Amino acid sequence: MDLSPIPLPYGKTYHLFLSFCQEDEEIAFSLLQELENKYQLKCLYHLRDFKPGVHVTENILDGIEKSMKIVYLVSQKFKESQLCKMETLYGITASHKQCENSLIPVLLEPIEMPRELQTINYVDGTLDGTDKACKIYKACLFGANESCILPNVIPFQDVSNGMPLRVIRRVEKTVWCIPVTRFSEDMTKRKRVKDEARSRQIDELCCEIVEKLNLSKFTTNYYKYNGGFWVRVWCFFVLGAPALSVLPLLVFLVIVGDITEETLAGVCSTLAIVPIVAVSIVVCCCFYLKRETLLSNITWKYLRENYKTLKVLPLIRSTEEVVILNYDTDPCKKFCIFALKRRIEDEDQLQIEADSIILGFIYRNQTLLANWFGLEDFKYDRHNTYFQKKCICQYLEPSLLSDLFSDN
Repeated sequence: MDLSPIPLPYGKTYHLFLSFCQEDEEIAFSLLQELENKYQLKCLYHLRDFKPGVHVTENILDGIEKSMKIVYLVSQKFKESQLCKMETLYGITASHKQCENSLIPVLLEPIEMPRELQTINYVDGTLDGTDKACKIYKACLFGANESCILPNVIPFQDVSNGMPLRVIRRVEKTVWCIPVTRFSEDMTKRKRVKDEARSRQIDELCCEIVEKLNLSKFTTNYYKYNGGFWVRVWCFFVLGAPALSVLPLLVFLVIVGDITEETLAGVCSTLAIVPIVAVSIVVCCCFYLKRETLLSNITWKYLRENYKTLKVLPLIRSTEEVVILNYDTDPCKKFCIFALKRRIEDEDQLQIEADSIILGFIYRNQTLLANWFGLEDFKYDRHNTYFQKKCICQYLEPSLLSDLFSDN
């Protein structure tokens, strides 16, 4: 099984901080060798990595701050060690501060877990055949939802991923009882982009999208896709047309005397109204379902052309709004490549597959991404997303990595 190095999150120097007592030093060193040599994890081993001349407390705090995860090798002597208790408390404090589940307890002896760690799932090293190093590697790779393995994420153009740079709104009015609509940019929602060249390109893209939307079938034939228009038409045919068509027939048959007024009215109304109601409902549903598809096809074309070069995602928020989100998909693509290269060797195929996965997710979740505040929170404080929401690769992580250890 190919075990590629796990990229360190931004600001981290080590994957693991190893906390153990002096009596378990031999076990810790053996575990360290396996983690570093087999799984290529950078471990902070205090006998080797603590800075000389610096107080032990400062070394511990600095080491925990620079480490992605903290491994506690729990034994009876560990529970009795004051230094280990201090490392446990510091680790819990740092974990709460960063809103991360960064603690990995490993039980070395069949004893009760320290009270501070009892609410955390642990690796039971007392069971025969337990591969402690492999389980620690998995914990680093998967972690909790808040600890997704990410490449370093640097703000693109000083703007967060997911920030709406331009908003295009639809304005509707009625002319002679027929609804018409136009799209235009909402200038009050415009966000400043420091790079003038990029800002100009985004403006040009926005104008082009507006023009295309206003020339689309949705806009030019808007009455077909307007619910209010079809309600008025439906009311006319259901209430007006049957009355006009049934009345002459009713009068004629009553005069002839072949049928009573009550029976004729019921039969004719039923025969006239039922087909009209059925047909109108079907027509309304067809146009209603088609209207977002028309707009989505337009924005999708511009998204495919610009998501790599201009780093933006034009997305349909609803039939009322189109948003142009700032989004650099390169870090998410790097994560996909990191996961895929375990089973795809060809570099070109790797790039194609990663692009396909990213675009596939965007296509299936256009409305979700456009309504950015509806995304799940991601509390990792160094991740560059607008209002700290989950990014694409964090949503893709479970599916990309689910079969990673299937052969174990």
